[in-house]
Amino acid sequence: MSSFFLKTGDGFRLLENGGSPSGERSTGNSLPSRGALVLYPFRTLSVHPFSFPFRPLKDVRSALSLRFLPLLSGEEAVDIIPWISGAGGGGAEGAAWCVAASEVPGDGVPLQGNICWPLPLALASMVDGEGIAVFRGMGITASAVFSGGVPVFCRCGSEEEGVRGSEEGGGMDGDVRLCREFALASGREGLAASVWTGTSPGELLEAARQTAARFPAFLSVNISRPALEAALARERTARVLRNFSAAAAFLGAVFCAVQFSLSLQVRSSLERISAEAAALYREIAGPSERIVDPLSQARGKLAELRGSGGDDSSLSLFLGHLGRAWTGGDGGRKSGFPVLDQMRYTGESAELTGTAQTMEAIQALRTAADSGGFRASLGDIQQIPGGGLRFSLSLRREKP
Repeated sequence: MSSFFLKTGDGFRLLENGGSPSGERSTGNSLPSRGALVLYPFRTLSVHPFSFPFRPLKDVRSALSLRFLPLLSGEEAVDIIPWISGAGGGGAEGAAWCVAASEVPGDGVPLQGNICWPLPLALASMVDGEGIAVFRGMGITASAVFSGGVPVFCRCGSEEEGVRGSEEGGGMDGDVRLCREFALASGREGLAASVWTGTSPGELLEAARQTAARFPAFLSVNISRPALEAALARERTARVLRNFSAAAAFLGAVFCAVQFSLSLQVRSSLERISAEAAALYREIAGPSERIVDPLSQARGKLAELRGSGGDDSSLSLFLGHLGRAWTGGDGGRKSGFPVLDQMRYTGESAELTGTAQTMEAIQALRTAADSGGFRASLGDIQQIPGGGLRFSLSLRREKP
């Protein structure tokens, strides 16, 4: 921090080296635009340590609102400002500052870029975060009890209250006695042995400087209206981003599930197609051949059937010869000729299976096929129940 200011009843005082505050009293407009630490002696200030098993600041605020419900139900509005000092095991520890809403600075004071501390917080370094610290000077009284670097008790008073306390015989000793009674009542007897007291502005400046340097976590404490509104805005933004991230994660999970389901369906379809291809190839190539890649093996079979590129064993020659044997001059099937049911082509020959109504039709087909460089021979001829004949015909190309 570049400069330290003290809020008094009639303005702000710059704390400077030399043991005394600046003689110039200024209005809020004289505060620098940024980099200043302003000490506020909030009259209604109180602090309450907390420890919750959850971390999110939204949940911490909700829990504190339930804890201080009687305080929030009063006639005067109260601001509860949580400060999280640390987290362990997924939980949150810290202190909640309670201040009357009317005391929180904001209107007419340029606090953007500056930090507003409750005055007792600046005394933490004087007891190393463990003990009792009391300051009385310039009509300001401030006392605090610290435990583990966390304030557990704070008290401030104005100039008039400080004078009245002195007249009643309390003074510095009364503030120390009150802090010791709190330490004993809360089961922190060891804190009563460490006591620091200060009265000069120089001591207050040194305490504030050392606290800002040795307790950097305290710099997140900023009790001013702009800071509180900015913190709430950040929480709302974080909540929206959290909800958006959760929705995006959920949609991503749904998308991944759909993609996984589709991949299973595609895999199942590919396996089914592969099985069908293998079954089809087995029907063509025979059950004894080992199937590894049906498509590649089918291409190899076709290449074998095509041979070296000559016309002697070309499938087209067989098909052309059968077409000429089966058709008449008008291009249609010859009257009464058999019906071809199946042809098995092996490259050197073709095995034909068909049906006919008469033996003469079968003989006529054999005679027509046994020409043009092809030899045709009949195989089995069987009677079909209900009429007709089933026959087999072997067609081979004559070797030159």
